[in-house]
Amino acid sequence: MEIWVPLCFVSTALAFDEVLMDTQLETEELNWLVLPSSGWEEAVAVDKNFETTRTYRVCNMELPNQDNWLRSGFIRRGEARLVYVDLRFSVRDCRSFQGAAGFCRETFTLYHRQSDSEEAVSASSAEELRAAYAKVLEVGADHVFTLGGSGQVNRATVRVGPLSKAGFRLAFRDRGACINLLSVRAYFKKCPATVTNLVHFPEAATGEGPSSLVVVPGSCVPNAEEGAVPLKMYCGGEGDWVGATGACRCRHGYRSNEGLTACTEIKDHVTLSHVQSSRDASGPSCGRLEDQNALLRANGRLLKEQAATLEQLARAVETLSANINAILRRVPGLLEGKPHLVAEGGSSPVPDLRDEERVQGHRDEAGPPN
Repeated sequence: MEIWVPLCFVSTALAFDEVLMDTQLETEELNWLVLPSSGWEEAVAVDKNFETTRTYRVCNMELPNQDNWLRSGFIRRGEARLVYVDLRFSVRDCRSFQGAAGFCRETFTLYHRQSDSEEAVSASSAEELRAAYAKVLEVGADHVFTLGGSGQVNRATVRVGPLSKAGFRLAFRDRGACINLLSVRAYFKKCPATVTNLVHFPEAATGEGPSSLVVVPGSCVPNAEEGAVPLKMYCGGEGDWVGATGACRCRHGYRSNEGLTACTEIKDHVTLSHVQSSRDASGPSCGRLEDQNALLRANGRLLKEQAATLEQLARAVETLSANINAILRRVPGLLEGKPHLVAEGGSSPVPDLRDEERVQGHRDEAGPPN
């Protein structure tokens, strides 16, 4: 009877990001929509590596009733169900502006809108954009800078989703801050392709939330065959693999490597125990128990052979004992004419050694002959 272990918890390979958009990699003008035209403006910045990047900035904090919008181009989501948006930005300290404390802000708001078409919704005013886009999060600054001073760059990661349409656009709303939007990077997380227990799982996008699990079917590696339990594993929300079920085993004439990632042909004659040790150095986990079962069956056959040998040896000892008894029955009496004992199971006389001892005692009392 073969034993299969249907469930294993596996260590995961490192998750990776698939980037959908990164303004730091753009060399041409972004040409995002700006409403009104007196609000956001595109600029060129030089980073610490002396490379130019495309940025946007707005600084109308000394004027009241600001409502400045910046809308990105169309971003295809691909396999993504949940997108992460990394923002790098700097914000000026409102206290450095005299007379602007009543309407100055140190925050901005991120919006998004899904669409199946790359054509943008027609908008000629901030009011139309506000009606068409959904609010994601108001983003605040942990660090602010003063005029003439140097401030730290703020970093924020915002989740956008769940997504179901072909793509989306991002929008940034300023209500009276002095902001340098240094970079925008949109990406999603994926579980990497992996092989475990002779099962190959392709790379897969994560689900709609950080705690979601996506079922990913697997397939046996070449020269391996599937068992009765379906092959599947779950891609976690952080891009980690968990909960593999089912397993594959190498076909007859093949054996697995130590990492259980491939089946190779057995070209030399080896013993079953050697095959077992070379197939699975990590113990009987997930699909490798068939080798141990074969080893147990071989050991059982060996025990049966040893039992048969012991039985033959017992019969030989019994025959030898009978032969010894027969020889003893044929030995002539030590004292001629004296009574003999009859051996058990037969009629042949056996000398009584006690008579011999009594005769020897009388001789000693009489002394030496004259």
